Amino acid sequence: MANTTCPSASIPAIESLPVPQNINLMIIPGTDTAARPMVPCCAPNPVQLVNDCWLWCEIPASYFNGTDKEGARQASSACLETNGRNLTGSRITAWQFNAAGRVGTGSVREIGLWVLAVSGLVYML
Repeated sequence: MANTTCPSASIPAIESLPVPQNINLMIIPGTDTAARPMVPCCAPNPVQLVNDCWLWCEIPASYFNGTDKEGARQASSACLETNGRNLTGSRITAWQFNAAGRVGTGSVREIGLWVLAVSGLVYML
């Protein structure tokens, strides 16, 4: 059952919520995990409910293609607005960007360089 005392326009500090702290995520007020706008904007990641007041999901990797966290924030905001979320209020959407290894394509390049370096080292031995 949903908590009827949920604040309508203020999301608490993400660090205070029982959500993963090591991923990139977005949160909006809400209680229906099957409702727009979160479902299409979070796909393929599931929408989850926290503290009976807030909908959250891991930000899809596609929002980071060729951009940084600010670009991902803008892309996810645009998706939420396109799918019916009014973003004119204060603190009605929150983002957390903590997964450096999950953003952009730089991490893939770094892993590739690391593998190349290790293979060169093994070849030299």
